[in-house]
Parts: sequence; structure tokens; C-alpha cells
Amino acid sequence: MAACPSPVQVTWIGYPNSTGLEAVQYRITDSICDPLDTTQRFTEQLVRLPGCFLCYTPAQDLPDVAPCPAASRGYVTFGSFNALAKQMPGVLQTWARILRAVPSARLVLKNKPFACDPVRQRYWQLFEGLGVKRHRVDLLPLAISNRDHMAQYGLVDIGLDPWPYAGTTTTAEALVMGVPCLTLAGRCHAHNVGVSLLTAVGLQEEWVAHDLDAYVAAAVRAAGDVPGLCELRSGLRGRVLGSALCDGPAFVQGLEVVFRGLWQAWSVEGKRTS
Repeated sequence: MAACPSPVQVTWIGYPNSTGLEAVQYRITDSICDPLDTTQRFTEQLVRLPGCFLCYTPAQDLPDVAPCPAASRGYVTFGSFNALAKQMPGVLQTWARILRAVPSARLVLKNKPFACDPVRQRYWQLFEGLGVKRHRVDLLPLAISNRDHMAQYGLVDIGLDPWPYAGTTTTAEALVMGVPCLTLAGRCHAHNVGVSLLTAVGLQEEWVAHDLDAYVAAAVRAAGDVPGLCELRSGLRGRVLGSALCDGPAFVQGLEVVFRGLWQAWSVEGKRTS
């Protein structure tokens, strides 16, 4: 990119920060991930799309949405399938706080390192140190196939988003499998991706918290309304698939307009300086 193979260079998905390169003129985002008053620094000029800066196409072999597990088990299960690197100490402490506030609840964490017993033991010991007995925390390794992975959302009633690096694909997968995801708004792009995704499907009022106390309170409130969770779960896939988040053709058309505008701006500037 530094060699400028193109006169107009743009960064978009895959890296939630500035490239730091003067050769990259633009960064595509939205007004939720990067509000106008953001204090995060970018070398690029921010181009804010009118809706969520992401678009999601689910796998074609999605399993059916499983019934709300709490309805048959008698207890609510929280879950996160995010990378362990995102599970900072403050995140785990807050999740433990939720489990202490909902004594019957369980937590499912799923990631590749949980295939190793030392990693599982470390996490169980960590939660025990935070006042949560190990039998309440299930630690799952990766599934064999993507379909099996998606089916494991049938174990979860409520998704918990980490911070300051929120989930992206993980959140979209949870939503399309009928699992609402609770996220915490923050002050940088990576922190606010979950907010943008939830806003795109109309869940921002009840599922976006703005401080830790509100995050815990929202989790406790949701866990206390199993009928509400079941009702939301039954219609969430249709809601997601019918939203702008999954409207690929419309998204691409809008993105093409943006690209053409950036090219035309360069063309005009080139004529001025030539």
C-alpha cells in the first residue's frame, strides 16, 4: 500500500484501527463505530456509511434455531464464543459478577485453547477465585464443522460481548442463530462494532449498555424474563435476515456509490493540480 499501486487507496474491514499510512487516504466506517466526536486518531479520512459498515451473509447450511434452552432446563445460560485474547480480566470479572447476581445461571465459553486441560483448569480456577464454582462454567473447544459450531448456539440463551475489542462475525452468528447479544458501548471503533451490529437489527435499546453497572443490570434483567427470551429467539433469525445487515445487493450498491465519489474527488483534485 505504501508503494501506491492505486491513486486512491481505502481501508475497510479486517483491521479495526488506522493503517498509519499516509498512502491510504480513506477508511470506511459508520457513525456508531466512529462518531463525529471520536477521540481515536486516524491518518485516513473517515468515510461513514449511512448504516452499519458491515454486511453479513450466513452460511448456506445453517442449522435450525434451537428452542430457548432455559425453557426446558430451568436456568439461563450465558455464552461467548469470542477469542480468548478478547476476554480481558475486567471482562471475566464482570461476567463472574453476572453469574453471582443470577445464582442459577451458567456460562458457556468456546474457543480452540479449551482443548487443552491446563487452559481449562486455569479458567476454572480464575472463576472460582471470583466466587463462581467450576460446574457453572462449561469450556468447549472448536467444533469439527461450521454447521456443528453454529448448532452449539443452541446451548446459549444470552450472548455476552467482550470489550474493548467486541465481537464481529461471532455476534452476527449468534444473532442469526436466535441468540441476542449484550454489548457495551465504548470510545473506540473496535469497542463499538457490537453496538453497530445490534442497531442494524433493531436491538440497541435493550441490548446495548453504556457502563458496567448497566451491562450487569441488563444481563440480570434479561435472565429474569425467560418467556421474553423465547419470544425474541423465535423471530430473531427472520429479523436479522430481513435487515439491512444481510441485504448484500443494496449494501454493495451503496458502497459502489462511495467508491465512485472518492474516485471523482481524486479526479477533480488531479485536474486542479495538473
